Amino acid sequence: MSYIQGDVLYNFKTVICGASSVGKTSLFNRYCFNSFNFDTSPTIGINFHSVYLKVNLKKNPDTLKENYIVNSIFDFGGQERFAPLIPKFIEGANGALLVFDSVNYSSFNQLEFWYNIIIENAVNKNIPIILVGSKSDLINSIPDSEIVSNKLIFEFLKNKNLNGFKRTSALKNYNVLEVFKNLNNLMLKKRHVSCVVV
Repeated sequence: MSYIQGDVLYNFKTVICGASSVGKTSLFNRYCFNSFNFDTSPTIGINFHSVYLKVNLKKNPDTLKENYIVNSIFDFGGQERFAPLIPKFIEGANGALLVFDSVNYSSFNQLEFWYNIIIENAVNKNIPIILVGSKSDLINSIPDSEIVSNKLIFEFLKNKNLNGFKRTSALKNYNVLEVFKNLNNLMLKKRHVSCVVV
């Protein structure tokens, strides 16, 4: 399908942030390409893809003209050696997914670092940020002591005033579409736009 420039209402930049090996690239691939790769090699540098999302205008839902937003999604390697490049990667972001591994406390403990760097380098300090607990398909197969507790999750959510929390599984394609859709609708709301992603 071809897109006419006049049909694009907004261009948004979304960044997927979190520690190495939390499943950021799996979320990226599942959402952008509906694919899953069992190769767990860390991302080297940046993955980037733009997605056209159809929106319905609330003021005129029956309009014949189709309207879109373009969501440019950036997935960045979480390894320490890429740390100096992180501010440039996040610069200008309109929204963020802050990702931790649901069965890895170490990844959860690194969220503070990623939250701070998002706030320091995004478009402004009030961009929508959704907390994402990845690899939820593993929760039922490991001891409770290894699962990041709901208490810690919701304390972090409240303390940072984040815009929601979702558990996802890129493997099972669980909540992946929903979390990106929610974030795009929050970015539209920040612009006071009367439309929603369909």
